[in-house]
Amino acid sequence: MQKTNPKALKPVAEYLFSRREAILNNWRVACENDKALTSVFALTRQEFNNLMPVILDILEQRLLGQPEGEDLSNAAAGHGLHRWHKAMELVETMRELNHLSAVLYRELEDYQELFPETDKSLILIVYREITAVLQETFTGSVQKYDELQRLYATGRLNALKSTVESMNELARERGDILRKSSHDLRGSLGVASSAAHLLQLDHLSESDRNKYLQMLTRNLGNVQTMLNELLDLSRLESGQEQLQITDVDASNILNRLVSGAQGMAQTRNIILKADGPASLNVQTDRIKLERIAQNLLINALSYSSLGPERKGMVSVSWAFQGNNQWVMSIQDSGPGLRGPASNVLFDQLKPTVEPTSVLGRHLTEPDDVQPVNIPEIPASSELETSSEATPRGEGIGLQIVKHLCNMLHATLEVESEPGRGTLFRVRMPVEVPDEADLESIRSANAGAVSDKGSR
Repeated sequence: MQKTNPKALKPVAEYLFSRREAILNNWRVACENDKALTSVFALTRQEFNNLMPVILDILEQRLLGQPEGEDLSNAAAGHGLHRWHKAMELVETMRELNHLSAVLYRELEDYQELFPETDKSLILIVYREITAVLQETFTGSVQKYDELQRLYATGRLNALKSTVESMNELARERGDILRKSSHDLRGSLGVASSAAHLLQLDHLSESDRNKYLQMLTRNLGNVQTMLNELLDLSRLESGQEQLQITDVDASNILNRLVSGAQGMAQTRNIILKADGPASLNVQTDRIKLERIAQNLLINALSYSSLGPERKGMVSVSWAFQGNNQWVMSIQDSGPGLRGPASNVLFDQLKPTVEPTSVLGRHLTEPDDVQPVNIPEIPASSELETSSEATPRGEGIGLQIVKHLCNMLHATLEVESEPGRGTLFRVRMPVEVPDEADLESIRSANAGAVSDKGSR
């Protein structure tokens, strides 16, 4: 561009400045009249203008040969970023900038009509300067859109990778659980089969016969329980379970469960205590809350027996936590959860070890989590001295609890210290959203993803 005394361009610059408000208003009117720019109507005046006054200031400063107050590329990128956040397509941003170009060119034509004595070469210089500024604005906005598109695509790719990894991990965890369940089933069936074989022996005393019958009944009961749990887990994983949200007194449910389990606790020489407010009213699924509490309570009672000489302890407690959350905790004095670092429960439940932990305050890393006392298939000769029920692994039951917690928007935490016991803590919302609310949320989220994905 040829060198020109800035004083010669000052009248044109002053004219454009005096028309600044009209230019911005005419720009908006042109955009609103463009049927392809439907999103403009949702923008306030400040949102629509955004950084355009700054860009027009830069145009004036260039015409007058003054230092630029802002970097044009940054202003253009900022304008593009703003339009991205307003869910505008790149083509929409380009169209609105085209309308601004047309408005500025018309203003230049009007100036020439009002002041015909103006040297046409000066008008040409201003025309070129307007074109240069708007071209840089186009470029800066496009570059910002391109950067955001790449970031968005990278984010989507990472999200997809994470989803695939989660699905693979879930498949591995499910395989581990099924292997453990198969091991437990095989153990119980082995005991039952051996007991049935021994019952066929001649010359059995009445006491031995009763003992083997009890073993058979007990282990067949274990098999039935595990099969029922596998069916429950299958239903949960397939999404067949539905929420039935009602007004529930959680205290009443937990007190009733504890009272009903006192007999089991006494036979295992365990002290079972309940602590919580007399009433704790929440909105949740009563049946699923009962299943969570029952699974955790039975699990604690199953692994807290310290033998006939020492009493075990299981404590069930509950309380409000603020206005929107309540917590249920079940702590036992059992052997704790331990095992190899690859254990499924460790990976899924993410044991809690932090300054506020009840157990393991001195630990810097969570204990590895694994069911203990996984049963082996006893030989027939060992059955004659076996008097206790074969313990079953807790993996399935805790998986069921985890799925139920997810349905109730609850978090399941675990603290454990070998030789001292385990604490399961469930944090639940006071009001669980029902299926209709969840469907509305899913629809809204799907709409938001669709808007982003169309870019």
